[in-house]
Amino acid sequence: MTRSDIIPMVLFAAIVVSLGINTPQAANEIIAKLFGKTISNSELQPSQSDVDRFQSILSDKSEVEIRKLLAQRALGTKISESVIADFADENNIEPSNSEVESAYAVIKTWTVDLSHNAEYSDEEVERYRLAMAEGMAKSWKVSKSLYETFGGDVVFQQSNPLTPVGAYKDLFEQYRSQGEFVIYDPVFKAAFWESVRMRYSNVLPQEDIDYSSPWWEAGLNASGD
Repeated sequence: MTRSDIIPMVLFAAIVVSLGINTPQAANEIIAKLFGKTISNSELQPSQSDVDRFQSILSDKSEVEIRKLLAQRALGTKISESVIADFADENNIEPSNSEVESAYAVIKTWTVDLSHNAEYSDEEVERYRLAMAEGMAKSWKVSKSLYETFGGDVVFQQSNPLTPVGAYKDLFEQYRSQGEFVIYDPVFKAAFWESVRMRYSNVLPQEDIDYSSPWWEAGLNASGD
């Protein structure tokens, strides 16, 4: 190969890089783009310990199938958390001090055993409780805002008894239409939208949907009676 043969090849490679043109291998590696940043297949791959743990539960699935399922779940989690966080930032959603305090009060009753656990210092327990309280209070306030904005179905989930699944669907579709995220891989794309648009059997009746006060306060008030 002469020098005149090499120069065009080098120039072509430089042009491909400068224009952002994907080679077949690179195109397969890029799964999605989220707020302008690409998401690669490799960064979605689960650890071996996670694969082993899930394969012990889903014993009918092969390791390859488990890896695909966990990678799809990782992408869904990454998109969902980023979009919801952006919605909260754009709308300046933050829990009030009183909301965090009421969440802390109920979490303290849930974690009373930690106060007598020699493995953790009092400071560690307090930091843990406060972090949980702040997270739970913000999650409730975001759910409240989403429901008030989009409406839709609400379901009971253990982590959030008032989960606005209908509002999530509309939110994700809005962000997709605005170009804030795009899923290139057809398998990952189908899996994501199937999870977003799935129909729930435990949809709450309209009269049971109440965001006027945090959901945990009803239980806290009942225990104080």
